[in-house]
Amino acid sequence: MDQLPERSKVPAFFRRPSHLIIAVVVVLALIGGGLWWGLSRPKKCDLSVASPRPAGVDLAAPDTTTGGEVDLAGWKLTLPEAGAKGTAATRTPAASVPPWLTRENDGRLTFWAPVSGVTTPNSKHPRTELVSLNNFQAGTSPHTLTASVAVSQAPAENQDIILGQIHGAGDINSVAFVMLHYTAGAIRVVVKKQQGGTASDKYALLSNVPLGAWFDYTISDTGDGNMTFSARYGSDTRQVTVPIPEPFRNATVRFQAGNYQQGTTCNEHDGALVTFSNLREQPYAG
Repeated sequence: MDQLPERSKVPAFFRRPSHLIIAVVVVLALIGGGLWWGLSRPKKCDLSVASPRPAGVDLAAPDTTTGGEVDLAGWKLTLPEAGAKGTAATRTPAASVPPWLTRENDGRLTFWAPVSGVTTPNSKHPRTELVSLNNFQAGTSPHTLTASVAVSQAPAENQDIILGQIHGAGDINSVAFVMLHYTAGAIRVVVKKQQGGTASDKYALLSNVPLGAWFDYTISDTGDGNMTFSARYGSDTRQVTVPIPEPFRNATVRFQAGNYQQGTTCNEHDGALVTFSNLREQPYAG
């Protein structure tokens, strides 16, 4: 009796050309997805190495009418190092914690925030930032934050640093509301429209502020449903007044100020270096 031909070892699914094409497409999609994930997911930085504070650039003497020793009373401090829970540590009340926050001989405060530091639970970027202990209800009474600041180093990639905020507190503790940015020499304010999502309005204040140059800013809740933002560099001054978005009216908020850099590398020497010669929270003066 003739021996029957050996049955093909190729699975039946792949014997049809259409099925073979589908299999190839699926394999290519899986390979492509893996490559996309490897390229798009956040870089994992080595957080075991303490990031040294860089030398930065020489700063000119600050304006004597606003400069002086920055008072840390009424603030707590967020640090780019791990706390007890593994996320960013805090100090209450705020105090000098080199190399992250250093009190200079003349009373100024220098904030160093590396891109490879530890973050807060709801952020992708490390910060060395003061958080006010004085909450207030947005739009109900006047409050203002004034600062004199110089940026001496910005991150190598995405040269964006948030220097001042009106931030959510209480029930919206994780919600950023108003953010004053220094981005490659430009000063602008971003105002969120909703308590969730990314919709926002952007207001340009200054441009061409070089590294190492002192400039002033104010962030004010005028107490009548509006906010005023201003910035001054030399003789160049810009101010805008905008209404508080409805979702934030009467919301519990607070001021934050310091060095909340937005860099994207994993170089331990990369980050932002910012110095404040004046920082005050007080009632809005009009």
